[in-house]
Amino acid sequence: MRRTGLGRLFGRPGVSQGPGGGTSAPDGTTAADATTSGPRPDAGAATRLPVDTTFPDPTAAPPQTADGFDVVVTVAESAFRSGAHRPAVDGATAAGARTVVVSVHDVHAGPTSTYAPVEAGPDHLVARPTVAATWGGAVAAARPLLTSAVTVVQDASIALPADGWQRLVAAVGTATEDGREARVAVAVVRTADDVVASAGAVLVRGTAPVAALLRGHPAEDAEALAGVTVFAADEPCFAVRTGDLAAPVPTVDTRTAVARLTRDTADGAGGDCVVVPLGRVYRTGALRERRYDGDAADALTVWRGRRDDTATTALSRLGLVPGAGSADVAGAPVALREPVVRAERGPERIALVDRGERLRWSVRIAAHPGPRGDDWGDTFFAHDLAAALRGLGQEVVVDHRESHVRPASEHLDDVALTLRGLDDTPTHPTATNVLWVISHPDLVTPAELTRYDLRFAAGPVWAERTAAATGLSVEPLLQATDPARFHPGPVDPEHAGLDVAFVGKTRAVFRPVVRDAVEAGLDLAVWGEGWEGLLPDGVHRGVFVPNDALPSLYRSARVVLNDHWDDMARDGFVSNRLFDAAASGALVVTDPVPGVEDLFHGAVRTYGSVDELRRTAQRGESTTVAARVERGARIGAEHSFAARAAVLLDAVRRQRGTAR
Repeated sequence: MRRTGLGRLFGRPGVSQGPGGGTSAPDGTTAADATTSGPRPDAGAATRLPVDTTFPDPTAAPPQTADGFDVVVTVAESAFRSGAHRPAVDGATAAGARTVVVSVHDVHAGPTSTYAPVEAGPDHLVARPTVAATWGGAVAAARPLLTSAVTVVQDASIALPADGWQRLVAAVGTATEDGREARVAVAVVRTADDVVASAGAVLVRGTAPVAALLRGHPAEDAEALAGVTVFAADEPCFAVRTGDLAAPVPTVDTRTAVARLTRDTADGAGGDCVVVPLGRVYRTGALRERRYDGDAADALTVWRGRRDDTATTALSRLGLVPGAGSADVAGAPVALREPVVRAERGPERIALVDRGERLRWSVRIAAHPGPRGDDWGDTFFAHDLAAALRGLGQEVVVDHRESHVRPASEHLDDVALTLRGLDDTPTHPTATNVLWVISHPDLVTPAELTRYDLRFAAGPVWAERTAAATGLSVEPLLQATDPARFHPGPVDPEHAGLDVAFVGKTRAVFRPVVRDAVEAGLDLAVWGEGWEGLLPDGVHRGVFVPNDALPSLYRSARVVLNDHWDDMARDGFVSNRLFDAAASGALVVTDPVPGVEDLFHGAVRTYGSVDELRRTAQRGESTTVAARVERGARIGAEHSFAARAAVLLDAVRRQRGTAR
């Protein structure tokens, strides 16, 4: 049976549209003056207003009068009451928005729903004091208040980076690939697990809901789509010329409302919708509604017979093509099921480069996605390795712990490389599975090892012992450094006079090398989290050193300290810090690890007691500056990520039978 449309569902006899988009009752009072819609509140209770189903005059264009840009922040009613709109308002204001309009909606409203009035703040207007029944109604209410040349529409559930507003605004009016003009700039939105929620909307078939381009793909795929034309947006985060902004359609399905609004805007202005990757643009809440109404079905019929080839063009940038159409079964609404655009390999996807077959690698790490995982060593390691593999002509994406399984796009991966740290990772069902154990070897079981096609370990002692015990091949492959960043150079004036340095976090444990340095009375400086209350006054210098600032700190210190977890030291897992510091030209003192002193050509020395640490640190470096520079450059060349990537690529090609 056909579902009831929004207007029919929420229609109220005797109520008409009032001035400015409010509602007026037969006695002439406006919705802002009314106190009830249904039961009258008790004396002293807060005023409540009925849900607002009206749309301002759709034929009236927004009254643009000034340059710059405005921002419409749409926000669900319950989120508004908890202040969820504040980050968007603050960010838009800081980005230079002339006017910020907050417009509140609630798609779960019923015909008798009432809400406390919506009030403006000192830094933003509100579209109206009533709560709109739909997202489209919220945009329609804000439309008459827009006066700047460009408008950014952003739902409060979507977080933009600091430069996101300006970059969306700048994209409006740029030339598209087909020689037309970008009239709608569509932000690429990610889910919290750092995979793509949508890189724009695709029209698979007229009268059907739009499909989200690259949904479920790693974020790296979307970065390649900058400036590509798409049919529409389907996430409420986009920019338009204010005078072009079309009137929204009434439907409780937000994705359909966004698609119609953006496509209608582009069509009305004779232009295109273009993709703007902004980096980390996260959707923090669910967008896909639990129901479609008759209005959504009606809104989609406008595209009956319309053809959309934008998906083919967009995917070709990745060497992919659209596969056979399918429907989203999981969570799909009953009335209209959402189509899925599944990307497949295009004929040009496999190409020969200098080192042979171009493969797609998924580098899997245990770090969390987003800012929470930014300071993990695994994150830096993975991105350096990915850059090295790309330098060898490979295609690489990095998957954090929440995206190790990507049902919508994992079929495109040729190689799944797990950088084994804290987590056991599910193996890929069809790719060549490679394990590289870089830390915490005691967590790795023989059963886990058997699931992989190729196995490497950053601890040669552990690799040899494990291979003998299990009968499985485990090749040694040490950690690495990036000599483009970590290389010898002059002392940083900010760290002039720095004597003994340690950079690393602790988890309420007095790390042995730092404890020994304090006991030895060394002139120590420590950077890292968790040291509060453990160190003498003046020793702790900060909680974080940006990765790009580490080289200058290492090369400026007279001595750099390092230590290892017990299992890593026992089994020869040489800390990544040793490679970075030694390649920077530093002298490093560390706890004993088998073979470490020979590995670094004298740049690393070990100690076994507090007295030995004191003597070694006080003795310091005995080589000349020129010798240290030569030594650091040699270490960087021998232990670069490029060298490790070459080993991995050759092993994978042999495993796949494609070695030259």
